[in-house]
Amino acid sequence: MLLRHSLKLLPLLLMLPTGAEARRVPVGKAQASSVTPTKTNPSWRYSCDVEQALGGGTISLSRLYTDDGKPDAGDFMRWKPRGYDPQKTQRPLELELGYIWEPATQPTVDLRKIEIKVRVGIDADLPEVAWIQMQRPFPVEPYGVIGSTALSTQVFPYTHDLHNGHGELPLGDLLAYAEGYDALDWTLIRPSDRLGGDKELARGTIDITALRQAVTALPTLRAALAQKTAQPKARCERIPWPDLVVE
Repeated sequence: MLLRHSLKLLPLLLMLPTGAEARRVPVGKAQASSVTPTKTNPSWRYSCDVEQALGGGTISLSRLYTDDGKPDAGDFMRWKPRGYDPQKTQRPLELELGYIWEPATQPTVDLRKIEIKVRVGIDADLPEVAWIQMQRPFPVEPYGVIGSTALSTQVFPYTHDLHNGHGELPLGDLLAYAEGYDALDWTLIRPSDRLGGDKELARGTIDITALRQAVTALPTLRAALAQKTAQPKARCERIPWPDLVVE
C-alpha cells in the first residue's frame, strides 16, 4: 500500500542482525562477521542500527552503507509490540509499524507513510475478505452518543493459513482518528451477504498510547543514528550482503 517500491527492500533489511538490548548511543567499533562471501562475488555492507525499548514495544532504525562507506538505499524504521514473537501471532490482534524513507528527500517523518501492519488470528477460517473496524469508546464525551463512526481496513487470510490474516493502514490516519483517546476498540467483521447480516468474529482494544510513544521516540533515535553513521566504517557492523551464496 505505502511505498511499495521501497518495501521490496524489506525482506533484505529484516535479515540484518539486531541487538538484544537498546543501543541509543554508538560505542566502539563493530567486529566483522565471521561469515565470508564467495571469492567470485565479494560484497559487503555496513549495517548501522539504533534501538530503544519503550513501554509498549521496541523501536529500531537501520541504515545501510556500501563497503566503501557510501549510503545504500533508504532508512528503515520498525516498531514491534512488547512480547513480539515472529514465530507466533499474538491472537487475536497484533500490530507492527514499518517505514522506509530517504533522508535526503524526506527530512521529516510523514505519519501517513508509516504503515501499520495488522495481523489477526481466530480459531476458525477467515472469510475471503473481512473488515477490522477501529472505534472510539462510547459514549463520546462530552456530547454523549452522537453516532457510530469507525476507521476500517480490509483483512485478507493467508493462503497457507486461513485462521490468520493481514491488513494495513496509515499510522497517521489512525492517530488522527484516535485524537483525545489512549485506546480504541476494534471489531473484526464478516461482511453481510444475501443470507444474513454482518457477523462479529473477534473484538478487543488497541493501545494508542504505545503507538504515540513510538512516534515520540523517532527524533531521538534519528539523532543517535546520525551520530553513529558519521563514521559508518568505524561504528557500524560489516556484514556479508544477503544475496550472496556464503561458504
